Amino acid sequence: MPKRIGIAILFISLTVLVLAAATKDDPRTPPLPNSSFEKGSTLDIISSSHQDIAWMNSPQACMEYRDAQVITPALEMMRTNPAYCFTMENMLNLREYLERHPDRIDEIYRFTKEGRLEWGATFNQPYESLLSGEQLIRETYLGRKWLKKTFPGCDAKVHFNPDVPGRALQMQQILSKAGIPYMIISRYHEGYYRWLSPDESSVVAYSPGHYTNASTILSASPAKAAALIQQKLARWDAYYSQRRIPPEFPLLNSVDFSRPTDFGPLINFWNSGHATKDGSSISRMRYSSARQFFDGLTRTSPNFDRIMGERPNLWLYIHGPTHHWAISAQREAGVLLPAAEIFNTISSVLEKSFQQYPSKELGEAWMAAIYPDHGWGGKEGQVTDRLFRKKYESARDRGKALLDNSLGKIASQIKTAPSKGLPVIVFNSLSWERTDPVVVEVKSPLRNWRVQDGQGNIRPSQILPPLSGQDEGTTRLEFIAPAVPPLGYKTFYLVEDTSSVGYSEVAQPADVYENKFYKVEFALGGLKAVFDKELGRNLLDTEKFLGFEVFTMQSVGNGAGEFGRVQQPTMEGFDKLSAHKPVWKFESRESGPLKAVFKLKQSLSNCTIEEKVIIYNNLKKISCEVAILDWDGTPYREFRLALPVNAPGAQIAYEVPMGVVEVGKNEIPGTGGPAYGNLNYDEPCSEIRPREVQNFLSASGSDFGLTMSTSVAVNDYKDPTSNPVSYPVLQAVLLASRRSCHGEGNWYLQEGDHHYRFSIFSHAPGWQNGYRAGIQANAPPLVVVNPQSSGNAGLPEEKSFFSVSSPNVLISTIKKAEDDDSMVIRLYEVEGKDAEVDLNTFFPVAKSEHVNMIEEEGRPLPCQKNSLKLKVGHHSIETLKLWLQNEKRK
Repeated sequence: MPKRIGIAILFISLTVLVLAAATKDDPRTPPLPNSSFEKGSTLDIISSSHQDIAWMNSPQACMEYRDAQVITPALEMMRTNPAYCFTMENMLNLREYLERHPDRIDEIYRFTKEGRLEWGATFNQPYESLLSGEQLIRETYLGRKWLKKTFPGCDAKVHFNPDVPGRALQMQQILSKAGIPYMIISRYHEGYYRWLSPDESSVVAYSPGHYTNASTILSASPAKAAALIQQKLARWDAYYSQRRIPPEFPLLNSVDFSRPTDFGPLINFWNSGHATKDGSSISRMRYSSARQFFDGLTRTSPNFDRIMGERPNLWLYIHGPTHHWAISAQREAGVLLPAAEIFNTISSVLEKSFQQYPSKELGEAWMAAIYPDHGWGGKEGQVTDRLFRKKYESARDRGKALLDNSLGKIASQIKTAPSKGLPVIVFNSLSWERTDPVVVEVKSPLRNWRVQDGQGNIRPSQILPPLSGQDEGTTRLEFIAPAVPPLGYKTFYLVEDTSSVGYSEVAQPADVYENKFYKVEFALGGLKAVFDKELGRNLLDTEKFLGFEVFTMQSVGNGAGEFGRVQQPTMEGFDKLSAHKPVWKFESRESGPLKAVFKLKQSLSNCTIEEKVIIYNNLKKISCEVAILDWDGTPYREFRLALPVNAPGAQIAYEVPMGVVEVGKNEIPGTGGPAYGNLNYDEPCSEIRPREVQNFLSASGSDFGLTMSTSVAVNDYKDPTSNPVSYPVLQAVLLASRRSCHGEGNWYLQEGDHHYRFSIFSHAPGWQNGYRAGIQANAPPLVVVNPQSSGNAGLPEEKSFFSVSSPNVLISTIKKAEDDDSMVIRLYEVEGKDAEVDLNTFFPVAKSEHVNMIEEEGRPLPCQKNSLKLKVGHHSIETLKLWLQNEKRK
């Protein structure tokens, strides 16, 4: 929680200021005549406690505090006071408590079922646009769905994420389609909102401005608190009446680590003062859950303000640039785990049984993949950050192991032909056909190989130099695998070829390289020009920055805290590679018929920068690998990679979870508004930068578009230096050595080596023409070399297991269902166009249903033997459930 230094002092100061404004009016005086709150109004005290996994202390200390000082006392208050309610913001808090107190499960079950003990409907409170789409969806699986399965008859309907000043474009759709209709946020204009995703699914959101604001009122004496509440109701009267909102008003009592509080004196004072002479209620105050409040708020048809779009996250520096190794593992886990689900599902169908499907292992990996919340750093932050990184790396490694195991099983069932050579099976985890480079390792010292497909056609290939420390008996080979089927595989063969050429070790200076796609001109420190022969266009404007040039600035600040705008870098200590004039060298031992490779190396004051540019001869693709080596952890430095695009006025777009944001079009309108005190989020949301990016960002002008895949979470598109250029400069924010905003928090220095990878693709105008290449650059083909054949291998040399007919509809995962042995397929529309979709399967479908995001509320969906048809609306995320023939529904 990324928050505030001296929160206790600030809270006390705000309380004093608020109380000083209280009038001497008799708090027992009813609200003004003709007020929305004159009669029948309800004031809901929602007792809660804002909790990061850590922040106020180490994760273990915070867990113990939640137990002894929050949840256990709340249970005691509920036991002694049948009216008392208490809300914890996420489901992880419940899981932790049950692990510590399994003996209290019946008590918790009872209070939860009564609705007095409330748990937030998501697993925790993440940076929403940092997570992949499936990672976001698993927040609801490990939240609401887990609660319903663990405690039958209980439910969770409210998503809490009040601390983070950022909202993902598609989060509201995910919540809505997971059966979670309500959301409590803050750090946004106080009020109620119908917050929509682009498909127009929505949730009702409440923001108190800042989640601590009502606590400053509730902490006063009953008389003063009642006076302040009455004044607040008077100010909100017009807002309610204009929008036809029922007279239901929330008082959220939540501060970091706040304990359960007895508001009985205030409730009695208010209720006795707001009654007629006969004792009937004019205005009633009560303990409430958040769900009870929302149900009352929405019982009629209020005209809530409608908003749609991404709210770019102001705290994004706290994850990607300041925790590079951890977030790299998180992004890899987001790719590997869906692939592991897909191919383990395929393997199970081939085996005609889900008995070997690794449900438990995948569930644990998904939990690790979303375990870190928004509270990096803080007090004892080095412990928290170490735990978060360990969780992400565990998810990544578990995902890779589960994926490799499933690929081995499937490959063993492919009928290969040893007479054709050594078989290499290339798998595609994406839902469209693709052509990509593939690297294989062969346990053989032989350096002379050629690659053929199943029909004997020779594919472009070359031998690579051995990796450092690699077994001398291993040969690395790279080739282009063309037209690998969607969600399927294709078989190639390695054939000994004494006429092929290996690598040499002669290096020479490089100035220009040209192939059938591009003419690339090198300069000292970067690329001077990239000319696209097909488009007849120079892609770069290198007046200020060279292409793929690394530069560094001063970067004072932190990733979270009480600031209204992203803390921008400044020019103190500015440096860039071209100022040192490093020379590019042609790497002939890595180059060949497949690609040309160029390297440079340059020492800077705090590290060494090493870059490699790879120009493919058979693909329209240029890649760049960057390394920051021996980084010494100097405080307040930042490194970026620049790609200056020769397209003034270009439309910038970038991928977010299950969608794309076009800058200036898809953000929420206006600003974040006042939060508390002097904190005001005053920058228009369309102007906030840098941005959280999934796999790619693009710039499109009038006559061409350029897409850059990125391996980092935080990226920019405007020149951040003095005298900025007018054309777009796509940038990856590589590293930033900032510190926690906690007064006793840690530095994020990250001493050591850091590695990054990027690719660029030029195309016709429009991000729609480059996004598949941008996505697949971060989801490389998967390879099994010389699989051990099973006795009944009968699969053909090439096969697609699943496919969709509409190119704008992508499959995000295919998995075993949570509650039975059916199969779940999730897909989403990305280009903003309605689609009529044919979904093709490799097995006969007996039955299919359209279900919600957490695999419930099934509705029949017509299907044919090996396919089903469905309509997918623009920007929609849809979840389907399929039963194989001869499989019975449980």
